[in-house]
Amino acid sequence: IKIEKFKGKDKGPYLVVYNHQTGYDQFIVPLSFNFPLYQVASDDIFSMGILSKIINYIAKPIPIKKNVSDITAVKTCIKVAKEGGSIALSPEGNRTYSGQTGHFNPAIVGLIKLLNLPVLIYRIEGGYNALPRWADKPRKGKVRAYVKNVIPQEQVASLSKEQLLQLL
Repeated sequence: IKIEKFKGKDKGPYLVVYNHQTGYDQFIVPLSFNFPLYQVASDDIFSMGILSKIINYIAKPIPIKKNVSDITAVKTCIKVAKEGGSIALSPEGNRTYSGQTGHFNPAIVGLIKLLNLPVLIYRIEGGYNALPRWADKPRKGKVRAYVKNVIPQEQVASLSKEQLLQLL
């Protein structure tokens, strides 16, 4: 796996939006940055007993309910952003089944506009072939993870929701 360091400014806050290729993306993405990321994670990781307590202690993820508009998660993201924290999320919500970026709720654009942070579009390539969702163990393959595009805060504010959706 080749994880490229982010060459922008060392501190956030940023909103990092990434494609969800493997079960390890939440560990891969932060390795590109020299600042902590608060990851938005499905609330089902909070029902695994002691493992959930360990994850919460180490990573302090922002829980979100799947397939619904979760106002609590949005409020938490706003609070983190106002305090200068950077947030990472995968709009797909689930790992890819085919290797292609899956469908995501276009409401993510509303969250991006609301947070009004610079957006880092993070790309993971080859993860589906090396760590497919349907396989029991990793396979041979090359994985590359990097920031593909930076959308400055001013551009986020000036773009329409449709234009921002196209960039994503």
